[in-house]
Amino acid sequence: MSRELVSALYETVWAVNPENDNLEAQGNYLCQMVNQLCERTPIRCRFHVLDLPNEVQVSSQTRHNINMAVKEAVHNVIKHAKASEVTIRMAFKDGLLDISIQDDGVGFRPDDTVGGNGLTNMKQRLANIGGSCFIDSKPGQGTTVRIRLIIKPLDQTA
Repeated sequence: MSRELVSALYETVWAVNPENDNLEAQGNYLCQMVNQLCERTPIRCRFHVLDLPNEVQVSSQTRHNINMAVKEAVHNVIKHAKASEVTIRMAFKDGLLDISIQDDGVGFRPDDTVGGNGLTNMKQRLANIGGSCFIDSKPGQGTTVRIRLIIKPLDQTA
């Protein structure tokens, strides 16, 4: 429990630190977070991170919601997927941030899901910041969670 509290405190401090208000820092943080989540599991992590510029600014609210959605997706892989590998892909092109979390696990039928609120929470978090979250899964074929968000330049004159 104390490890979780320290982790939550670190996440909060990171999210509000203005030095991290850019896409490059966001990508680095997500890789570090996923590695830490998977380190006590047999799941291998693979990362494909493309062109996350440090001059593109991201608000702390946006970073927090992205972090929580990715964390929920990885927690689902750890708890439910019976996966041996999770692959995180991140790219930024023409103002669009695209993040996918893909596993090689057992998969499921998204329409048949009952129980927890994780998938709904991920979608709501992204909707709250103007993004979207899609879940693609089929039994026996793993799952892909795809997060897409337009990152608008912050007004530098304000």
